[in-house]
Amino acid sequence: MTRIPQRLSLVAQTASILREAIQSTVWSKWLPGEHYLCMHLQVSRVTLRAALAQLEREGLVRGGRGRRREVLSNGRPAVKPPSSTTVILLTPVPLEAMQRFALYWTDDLREHLGKAGYQLEVHESRACYSARPEPALEMLAHRFRPAGWVLYQSGVQMQRWFSGRALPCVITGSRHPDVHLPSVDIDYRAACRHAAGLFLARGHRHLAFLNVSSGLAGDRESEEGFRDALRALADSRADVLIANHDATVGDIGRHLDAWLALPARPTALLVSKAYHVLTALGHLTRRGIRIPQDASLISRDDESFMEHVLPTVARYSADPAAMARRISRLVLEMVRDGAIRPRESRLMPEFVPGESLAACPGLERPVPTKDK
Repeated sequence: MTRIPQRLSLVAQTASILREAIQSTVWSKWLPGEHYLCMHLQVSRVTLRAALAQLEREGLVRGGRGRRREVLSNGRPAVKPPSSTTVILLTPVPLEAMQRFALYWTDDLREHLGKAGYQLEVHESRACYSARPEPALEMLAHRFRPAGWVLYQSGVQMQRWFSGRALPCVITGSRHPDVHLPSVDIDYRAACRHAAGLFLARGHRHLAFLNVSSGLAGDRESEEGFRDALRALADSRADVLIANHDATVGDIGRHLDAWLALPARPTALLVSKAYHVLTALGHLTRRGIRIPQDASLISRDDESFMEHVLPTVARYSADPAAMARRISRLVLEMVRDGAIRPRESRLMPEFVPGESLAACPGLERPVPTKDK
């Protein structure tokens, strides 16, 4: 339970958070005491008791008057065999606007599900990806009632909504805390830890990570992985800078300029999106920074156009066919036996060497290392 109530009806919001925690089996037998709940939810005892009274009327808890409340039911609906043979892929953008990697695994996923007797439908909905997606999700779920769901680029509110209702759903990406759904994603944490290790092995001690501000769990894990390598090195001379940009050319340029103005500017740069690598390369060239003579660069992601970029860019490439196989396996497991198992499946991408990775400027020769 990591959320605190927002505006609107404070009692309703508090009851919703408590209800989700009970449904997610954070508390399976007894609720914590009122003092603990008031402190962690940051609400008054009056508000808390009103919310608890609502849960008592719903038959979820009972008790009170000086004793802890007992959890009677987790409020989850019984899982029934699906009558539909449709699986919905929910996305914030049209199919043609999805990333190349996602397009490839979507095609393969459609084929896998088709062989098993299910059809994949892609549904675009910006409203479901808003700051308050609950109304749009409620309408969508009642309208379609599919056998299962696949979430693409889902944020924390969307994931928690599906998790709280125990709907058969697979997250394509990393899941957020307090979410009890299966997920399939590239192992971004391991990839970024590997990238930082490559920089450090070549003598770089001032590292930087240019990461998009997406709110996605995978991008957060990427930053943790990048820091992991420096923690393991335990070198006081090494440091890492992380900037979260808004995906515009201007904002990327502002972050790069701020780094270039530092007395000890970064000599190694990791960029999280392939398209933003092009922006970074162009901006650094304008500022007279040569790749890799003055700074090394690695792309966390890959796109087909990367094969035509000079200097060739060191990057990580994942197999969309393997991604599709893992997603389809989890989807079919859920829709066939009705079991929702909150496990994580991680796909390790392959490192593709490139000319953009070199020894730190000033070193006489590169430090011996293995790229794989």
